[in-house]
Amino acid sequence: MTSLRQQMIDAMQQRGFSPRTHQSYLAAVRALATYFHKPPDQLQQAQIQDYFVYLVKERHLSAASCRLYLNGIRFLYLQVLEFRV
Repeated sequence: MTSLRQQMIDAMQQRGFSPRTHQSYLAAVRALATYFHKPPDQLQQAQIQDYFVYLVKERHLSAASCRLYLNGIRFLYLQVLEFRV
């Protein structure tokens, strides 16, 4: 397990997220990292935007699924990595 993954798990536990939310958010971040073959903390904002275009146009995900991915990825960047927009 990477330290980034453990940090995200710890942050979700501290906030009392359900086990299902843990699974969903970790899966969203894992899919992002797999798509780019890079750790999420090495990605640029434009790459993340491109990823969401891919989810909609290529994977044909529903709005609800895209929101789930967005919430998981947003949690990583804002709460764990403490990036500011």
